[in-house]
Parts: sequence; structure tokens; C-alpha cells
Amino acid sequence: MATHATLHIYALILEKLTRQKSTSLVELKAFLESHELGKSDRTIARYIEQMRNEFGLDIKYDASEKGYLFEKSNDFEVELFLNFMQLSQSTGIEIGGKKRMAELMQLVQFDSKLRLQGVENLRNILFAIQNRRFINFKHINYHTDKITSYRIKPILLKQYQYRWYVIGDIKEGEYRTFGCDRISDLDIETKTFVAKNNKEARKKFEQIIGLNYSDSELQKVRLELTPLQAKYLNASPLHSSQYIESETREAVIFVLNLIPNYELIQQILLMGDQVKVLAPASLRFEVKKLLLSALELYKK
Repeated sequence: MATHATLHIYALILEKLTRQKSTSLVELKAFLESHELGKSDRTIARYIEQMRNEFGLDIKYDASEKGYLFEKSNDFEVELFLNFMQLSQSTGIEIGGKKRMAELMQLVQFDSKLRLQGVENLRNILFAIQNRRFINFKHINYHTDKITSYRIKPILLKQYQYRWYVIGDIKEGEYRTFGCDRISDLDIETKTFVAKNNKEARKKFEQIIGLNYSDSELQKVRLELTPLQAKYLNASPLHSSQYIESETREAVIFVLNLIPNYELIQQILLMGDQVKVLAPASLRFEVKKLLLSALELYKK
């Protein structure tokens, strides 16, 4: 049965193989060494053989390419493997191959969104942030399918709703967020930049929920929830500033000090008739307008 350390190496090998069409043994060795996991060629080859035999992953060696090819013909198998790697690392559960995974599948159900999206670019982007390097990349807009090239000063990596985003300065003080799963052709320049307002940029994104920030002022948001819904919100806060202002048998009042934005409104709407916006008036008006608009759809 593979140890947790070995499973971690399997996951790293799979990560490297999914990045490109063909990966040589030299490239795999260098990738593992970058994670302080130096292994011999023979050991790496044995790991790949075990990944084939134990987990049924379709990894082949192409002599013409002089590298390993990973066939993504069965996305379910890949997704299942990666989900179980995360489960093993988080809980200590031993994963011993396809048979063991099949047994655990009778006891565990994975959310289809469990695995974070965009993780393949994280290491390089984080390196660029730490070393203040410019990065170039192509980014696809899912709404228009348009691909645009960007050059940014990467400031911050942010996780939101199972996805990773890089926040960057595209002009002096003009920040944008880019989904890491929509980034391709990532290139890190040797040229560095002076981080002038990085702390200010980070603070901006600490004052919001999600990704859409503005230069608006912080506001005191007051929400009235049913006692049942309050339990869920208390267990999974919307924002780090959240606290309970008052509590009765009929209702619980929560306060959040932040800049209201699109993501906050979406979170409020998700709670349906279990929440009422008390303040500010502008947020109350916006939520009410959206609810009335939704109601009109059911009158037709």
C-alpha cells in the first residue's frame, strides 16, 4: 500500500504530466527536485509503473518523443485519483489502489467542484509574486471566448469558490483579477518591479467578499437572519469582520464591516427568505430590486 509520501509524489508526477504533451524523465526529475524530492531515474520509472498498475492511469512512454505521455481519455479516473489524493493528505486515510478506492467510493461522495481549478499555474505565479517579477500570459474571457495577452505585476493569489485567481497591477494602481484556470502561455520575466502599493492592494481585497473591489468606503452591513440560517452563517462566515450584534428567539442580527459588492449580493440572495438586509439602505434597495425582478419572471 502506498504511503502518504509516495501518494504525494504520484500527485506531483501527474501534475507535471498534465501540463504538456510529452514529459521526459529529466524534466520529471527536475520537477521533483524543485519540490525537494530528489529521486533517481529508476525510482521515478518505478513510480510511474506503480501509478499504472495500482490506479489504472494511462501513462505511456513514447520513444519517438523520448518522453511520457498521459492519456486523458478517462477524465473520471483522473478526477477520482486526485480527489482521493486530497482526501488521503487531509485525513490520513490510506489509499491502496483502484480496489481500495472502489471500496471507499461506497462510503464517500465527492463534490464535482471539490478539486480547486487553476492549480497548475500557482507555483510559478507565486514565485513571480515573491520575487517581484513581471509575468506575461494569455487569458480567455468565458463570456466572449476572446483571448487577450496581458503583462502584469502580480500582487496576490486569492482563492474563491474552488478557484484560484491572481490579482495584478496592469497600470499604476489599476488592479484586475484573472482566473488561473483561464491562463495559458505563462511566462515569467527576469525584469523585476518595485512594489509600491502592494500592502494597499492587499488591504483592498481584504475589505470585500470575492473578487470585485471598488474604491467605495467601508460600510456597516446589518443582516437579519432566522435562527436556523444563523447557525449556518455562524459556522461558515461570509467575511472575517462578521460578528453577531444581537440574538433573540425570532431573529439573529449579523454585522459585517466591508465594501458591498456583487459577491455579497449573490451570497445574500442564496439565503432566500431566511435573510433580510437592514442596512445600508443602498444595499437593501439593490437586493429588493433583484428579488422583485425575479418575482416578475414567475408572473408570466
